[in-house]
Amino acid sequence: MKRAKDSLPVENIVHRTGSRPFSLHHTVLESGERNALYLHCHPELELFYLRQGNILFSVENRVIPLKSGEGIFLPPNLIHSAQRDGSPDAPCDHFALVFSREYLEESLPSGCRADISLPGSRNSGFVYPIFSAPENAVLLALLPRFFEFIRTDPDTCELSILGMLLICWQELYNNCFSRVFAELKNDGLGAALQRSMDYIGAHYSEPLSLSALAKSAGLSESYFCHSFRAHTGLTPFAWLNRVRVIKSCEYLTRTDKKITEIASLCGYNNISYFNRIFYKIVGLTPSAYRRDAVRSCSMPIFCTDNPHFS
Repeated sequence: MKRAKDSLPVENIVHRTGSRPFSLHHTVLESGERNALYLHCHPELELFYLRQGNILFSVENRVIPLKSGEGIFLPPNLIHSAQRDGSPDAPCDHFALVFSREYLEESLPSGCRADISLPGSRNSGFVYPIFSAPENAVLLALLPRFFEFIRTDPDTCELSILGMLLICWQELYNNCFSRVFAELKNDGLGAALQRSMDYIGAHYSEPLSLSALAKSAGLSESYFCHSFRAHTGLTPFAWLNRVRVIKSCEYLTRTDKKITEIASLCGYNNISYFNRIFYKIVGLTPSAYRRDAVRSCSMPIFCTDNPHFS
């Protein structure tokens, strides 16, 4: 996926409404505007709904055409963007509900089998279901209803939003995730590789060797390397660099730490190497990314209609 020079992978936005771990967003494209959603990612989950128009929705290295009345579910930490498709003057607008995994987890009854541990975060065959009629009729009926509340005081609609979100998750689980969970449960290799990904996530700031990564998966080094790439499309160390760079983006946008300190916190002792890897993944230098992050917060194509939902 080509990254534009003014695109940012990690959003400098906290997706909360007051103390509530969710936010509603509405974006209306002006006539002639091609960029429907700037390149970014975030640790929250997202339900995206295209109300009008046609767009090309990019997720990691995949481009998905969406038309009016369709939507998509995004697991956390996937780099995504969207471009208007077709006439630059045709009406085009979309909604997004962005919410934390914990928001759902804390609402599930004890022993609920509709697990919230997303299969989409396990490998680069990321699961991001696309909603189109008629197979996703329930979801497509619910998604527009979320955005009836975008001009409403959240005190008067939070339980309605949560209730509809739980119904959406049940639909996602029934139509997609239950099958993926079953496959993962029976896939010993997938579970082994997930252990190595979890290990990288917990120890990305430390010097990591191939031996340590293979050991975390309980596999030989050669089999681990082959299997990791087959499952994710990346080598173990390319995955490690991706995790480190995403974390460094969070530091760059949410702290005033020096770039050399951020590099060290993210496992890079050589600032030149950090700059080179960062540019390769992001398409910007760390300093340019930080400079442009302030501007990205006020981009007119990403907005909310209600000051409560920000």
